[in-house]
Amino acid sequence: MAHRSREEQKAHDKGVLAEARELDREGWDVKADHISSHGFGTPPTINGHRPDVYAKKRGGTRIVEIETDPDDDHDQHTAFRRSAGQTGENFYGWIVDKGGNRRTKSE
Repeated sequence: MAHRSREEQKAHDKGVLAEARELDREGWDVKADHISSHGFGTPPTINGHRPDVYAKKRGGTRIVEIETDPDDDHDQHTAFRRSAGQTGENFYGWIVDKGGNRRTKSE
């Protein structure tokens, strides 16, 4: 888990919420960490780590991580990539700016 300042955590959580809402609008069954007050359940633990967003739809699964720093949480990302490679799930991440706006997508 990344160590973030209060401002970075707010940006992170805003990015998580934006991703969760977008997937929800697209018909995914969404679980999202850090934003329980918005009605999304808690994602499952995958290889010892909990993703920010976990979504399922018609047999497909997405594992999504939101970061404020592109160098954060390499071990966690490796665990999610490994799980995705073994199960056919999709893993990707977003780097958010200080306002929580998703800027750079990584896979």
